[in-house]
This record gives sequence, C-alpha cells and structure tokens, in this order.
Amino acid sequence: MWSFRTVLTTALVGLQVAALLAVLALTYFASQNVLLAYAEKLTERVARDTTTFTENFLNPADDAAALSQRLAESAVLGTADRAALERYFYEVLRSRADFAGIFYGAADGSFTFVSRDTSVPGAAYRIKTIETAPVRVVELRYVDPEFRPVSRRNDDADPYDPRTRPWYVKAKASPEVVWTEPYIFFSSQRPGITVAKAVRADERLGMRGAVGIDIEINALSAFLSGLEVGERGSAAIVAQSGDVIAHPRPSLVSAGGDQPTQRFAKLTEVDDPALAEAVASLPGGLASLQPGETRLTRFTAGGESWRGAVRRLAASRTPWVVVTTLPESDILGPIHRVRNIALAVLVAVAAATAGIGVLLARAVTKPIKALATQAGRISEGDFDDVPLPPMRIRELDDTRQAMRRATSWLRERRRENLALTGQLREAGRVLERRVEERTRELAAANRELEIANRNSNMLAHELDHRVKNLFAITSSLVALAARTATTPADVATAARGRINALARAHASTKDATDGTLAAIVRSVLEPYAGLEGFRLSMEGEPVTIRGANVTPVGLILYELATNAAKYGALRASGGTLEVAWRRIGDGCAVELIWSELPNEPVGEGMIAEPASAGFGSMVIEAMATRLDATLQRQLTPHGLRVVLTMRGLEEGGPLHGSAQAGGPAAGHSRGDAARRRAWTA
Repeated sequence: MWSFRTVLTTALVGLQVAALLAVLALTYFASQNVLLAYAEKLTERVARDTTTFTENFLNPADDAAALSQRLAESAVLGTADRAALERYFYEVLRSRADFAGIFYGAADGSFTFVSRDTSVPGAAYRIKTIETAPVRVVELRYVDPEFRPVSRRNDDADPYDPRTRPWYVKAKASPEVVWTEPYIFFSSQRPGITVAKAVRADERLGMRGAVGIDIEINALSAFLSGLEVGERGSAAIVAQSGDVIAHPRPSLVSAGGDQPTQRFAKLTEVDDPALAEAVASLPGGLASLQPGETRLTRFTAGGESWRGAVRRLAASRTPWVVVTTLPESDILGPIHRVRNIALAVLVAVAAATAGIGVLLARAVTKPIKALATQAGRISEGDFDDVPLPPMRIRELDDTRQAMRRATSWLRERRRENLALTGQLREAGRVLERRVEERTRELAAANRELEIANRNSNMLAHELDHRVKNLFAITSSLVALAARTATTPADVATAARGRINALARAHASTKDATDGTLAAIVRSVLEPYAGLEGFRLSMEGEPVTIRGANVTPVGLILYELATNAAKYGALRASGGTLEVAWRRIGDGCAVELIWSELPNEPVGEGMIAEPASAGFGSMVIEAMATRLDATLQRQLTPHGLRVVLTMRGLEEGGPLHGSAQAGGPAAGHSRGDAARRRAWTA
C-alpha cells in the first residue's frame, strides 16, 4: 500500500502526465495516419509508374514482330530472299539495343537467325541459317558492326528445329502476336522473352512460317535500381509462376549457380524477405490479380512493419506483377524523433511536479508514518506496546487507541495459534509417511506391469514372425515337391515329410535344452535335405552346447535358414548352402561360418533381409547378445557369408575327441580332431 505522501505526489504528477500524453498521442497518431496514407499512395504510384515503363518497354516488340510479319508476307521483303531478310534483321537489331536477336522459321524447318554475338574476335553479330533441301545444312556466319563478313563455319551436328520451339508452336495456334514465358538466354545468360507472329500468304492457306524477336529484359532491373522508394523501399517484377523477372539487384534474378543453363530465381530463393512476404500476404496469391488491378497490403518482414502495392500489367500476354515495398519506419522516422523530444519534455515536467508534491505531503504524513511503523512491527510478530507520538487530529488519535486494543487481542490469539500449529505439523508428518509408502508400492507395481507388457509384445512379434516364415517355407516346400512328383500322392507324401521335418526343426530351435552343435544344424537344415537341385553341407569339430545356449543358437540358425529359403541359396534350384564351425584361440571360442551361393544373380531384394531392421534381424541380434557373440555379415557378388563367433558355448569347456557330431556324421572316428563333413545333400 502506498503512503499518503506517495499518493499525493503521484496524483499530481499523474494528472499532469495524463494531460500531456493525451495531447501528444492525439498529435502523434493523427500525424502517423497521414504519413501511412502517404506511404500507401507512394507505393501505389511507384507500382503504376513501373507498370507503365514495363509496358512501354515491351510494346515496340509487338510492333516490330507485326511489321516483320507483314514484310515477310508482302512483295517488299519476301521470305525467299534470304540475303534481304538477313539485312533487314540486322537493321532492326541496330535500331533496338534491347533486342537480342530476330529470326524467321519456315514450315519446312529452314531457319534464319541474326543475333548479337561477340564470341569471335572482330564480330558483333552472328547469322545462323538452316537449309533443309536438298540436304540439311547448318551454317554460322559472323559479321562486324558494319555487316562485313568476319568468319563462317558449318555446324551440321546442330539438331535445332524451329518448328518444335515454344514460340513457333504458340504462333501457329494464334493469329495474333504471341509471347513466350520469360527465360534465361543460353548464349548471353541474361533474362529475356521471345515475341513471335505467324506468317501466312493467305488466310485460306497454311502457315508459311513464323517471325520472332528475342528481347533482353535486364533493362527493367536497371530501371528498378534507379527508383527511390523511401530510404530502404524497392520495387520488383514477378511472374505469376513465382519467378523474379526483374529486381533492383540484377544478380538476384537468375539462379542455377555454375550450371550450364540457368533459370529465373523463385521468390523463396531471393535474398529479399520483404518481397517474399509482400506476395505471401496477398489474399488468393498472384493468380487472383486481374490485368491492370492494384492491391495494397501490409505485412511484417525482418521484425518490422512494411507497406506494399501489387499491380498486374494491363496486357494479358504478360501475366507479370509489379511489387513495391516500403518499410513504415522510413515514413514514420521524423515523427518518431518528434515523439522522443516530447517524451523528454514530459519527463522533465513530471520531475518538477514530483518535487513540489513531496514538499507538500511531508507536512501531512508524519503522524501517519508513526502509525505505519507500529503496524509494521505488528506484522512482524512484535505485539508489545510501544510509545506513539501525540496525535492532534481526532481521527488519528482514535486510530492509535484502536491499535492498542488490536495489539492486546493479537497477543492472545498468537498463543492459541502456536499450540494448534504444533498439532497440525505432527499430523502432516504422519500423512507424508503414509503417502511415501503408498507411492513406493504403486511404483513397484507399475514396473512389474511394464516388464510384463514388454514380454507380451516380444512374444506376439516372435509368434507373428515365425508363423509368416513357416507359411512362406511350407509353400516353397510344396512347390518343390510338385516339381519332381508324378502323382498327387507323391506330392502329398513329399510335402508331408518336408513339413514334418520343418515342424521338428522349429521345435528343436525353440524348446531344446541341450545337444551338440551338429545336431542343431542338422535339425534346422533337415526340411531342405534331399531337395533336388540344392546342395547342403555342414562340417566341424564335435561341440556340445550347454543347456542355456541351445535355444539362442537354434534361433539364430533357424532365422538364417528361413532367410535363405525366402531370399537366398534355398530360394531357387542350383543353390548351395555350407555350414562349418571350428574352435579358435585357446579352444574356448567357436567360430561358425554360414555361406550361401545362390544360383540366381545377387541383387537388391536377395539375401537382404538379415541387414534390414525386420523382426528376424532383431531376433538374431538379441540372441547374439545373449550368447555374448559377435556377428559379421558380408554380401558379395557370389552370395551371403555370415561369421558367428561364440564364447563360453560348451558345457564344461571344449571337447577333445570324445564328443560326436551325431547323425550322418557318426561314421567318422571319435578320435579325429580335424574338421569333418557331417552332412551333404
């Protein structure tokens, strides 16, 4: 709560500041609105002037194309007189510095083109002619500024055909003068546009050809760079497609970097945030503007407010728009400076008023301050009576007596509150202990639920993965059985045997508790043994696997065999699958090598599943981690090679001579410690 002195001083200062602020605000906002209205008119006028300049710049091309078309159709300058046509084109280029080239393309594919070209020393123009009868000849001639020959050469490898060019196609479809979309000229790498008109001898006859003019439009950028739109404002010409046709900084018009063929830069590629935001703020986009229409817009760019005017050219042949942008700070800068001066005066007046208010309030607030001091001590818990100065004002003396009574009552209430507070604190401690115990119980229950949920999801994924693999392999085994069987009974017998073997392999890789490495490999490959056109082999030293490691080893081999049947060596006849293992190091580690040599060429999609992020790969990686094993895959042009290095695999350490691989390998000597072939199919 403020003191009486502060309230009195603040009231005096506040009233004076409010009056001054009201006058300042009225003046400021009125002036601001006038200046902002001027900014809108300025941007609109610049857009209109730029539009007029652009249209006046393009109109001569219309006239030149129409004149050339009429001369080509008349007896004064016919298209058959190639020399006269070249001379006329040269004279047009001399008179119009903004024309980059003028040409005539005939319906038979012949072509006459005169353009500016200084690539040859001493030359100022290049004449390109294409003759199509009796044979195709492309000739390039270079002449000096007076049209005197400099050099010539043939370029018969040039495939140019005027009849396929956009200007010819558009001229053929329209009786009027046509304009192409703006593009970057290949030879000069400058922005330009082509205007063309069809040449017809008679309206009833077909098209004889088309005359066209290439216009360099970089003069528009030069015009825009000379405009003064405030201190930081500018104007640009943009096509409805979003291409920047002309800009005060001509280097921003083209894009493509060091590419042989450049293009117009898009709005999003130009380093001009105000231009992009002005177009983005336009409702309906550029395509919504009608010819000759102007729209005003306000937007934010670079953290400040801008005004803009967007005006489309009146001619429908060129769907371009002129975008003018002007930051409001350029217009409001002077009024902001006046505002700052007024604020400084306002601060000085407020300071003087505050000094006078302090002197006036000091004489009135001394008794009130004494009461406030006593009230402050009470608020800090000090309820002892303290002496107060005499109060000569009746209302203040009544307040002093009331404070005495309130202090006595507060002392009594404090004693009662201290007793109640002790009881509440003890009850709170008991409640906190009960809440903590219950929280720990809930956290333990949540952890158990999370573990159970993860196990359930893992089991569901594994079941889905195995069922899909079993269906795919079963289908393959039935197809292989049908390939060699002669009767349905043979198919059923062969398929039933393979499917039963597959079921045994599945059970052995999931539920086995002990066994030898050879037995596990044999159970996994048993469904494919005896299949015609496949070669299966395994070899290795006798290795007995401890019970805890049987299932992980079986699952890894089962996944590898499934992938081989779906994508690799067991996918088509002629494939070879070799499995070999041996002890390495001090005999405490076992290295298993799985090699696939498919008959089909190795490509994308074959033997690729082990490297993917599928569930099978997740199972292999999880089982390898469980075995503390390392797994290496290598896909070569010949097939897949997997190396699995397992440590601590055997029960009681490595076996020497007494263990047997079992099965088909039982015929080998028990004392043979060398690698042995256990099964060949």
